[in-house]
Amino acid sequence: MNGQLKTREPDYIIKTKKKRNGGGIGNRITTVIVGVIIALCSMIPVSEGMFGRTGYIVEIRSSERSGGAREYGSTPNSYEWTVGYTFKTESGEYETGSVTVNGDAVSSKSGLRVGSPVRYLAFAPRFNRPGEGRLDGTTFMYLLTAAFGVYMVTLGVRKK
Repeated sequence: MNGQLKTREPDYIIKTKKKRNGGGIGNRITTVIVGVIIALCSMIPVSEGMFGRTGYIVEIRSSERSGGAREYGSTPNSYEWTVGYTFKTESGEYETGSVTVNGDAVSSKSGLRVGSPVRYLAFAPRFNRPGEGRLDGTTFMYLLTAAFGVYMVTLGVRKK
């Protein structure tokens, strides 16, 4: 052997080459499920705005400041407030809700008052939000992201 010592790999080291093909069917199923969940969650505000009913706040239950001052972003030294409210539905039942808003160190400045409108789903008043039911850009971004994810997954399935 010309003076060279031949070594052998230990038995506990297993060398295998795994072929990567962009993920298996489990990854695709998980991605589709997550995309559908995001799409459904983003449809709640859309549904409230388009098909929801209007109730009116009858009581502001609580207004609590949570966390410290924000030192970053477009509104430095602002605080996060959670405002709880009770509203009356069109059927005469009372439901509760809460919203998180930015305010200063002393008050939430949420603009919620007794008599403010609240949009809710008739079959599930638990899903509600204060306001006139205008749709914002965040809702559409959720929808676009979910649609893009589902499209990309189905595009990968169609190529095979």
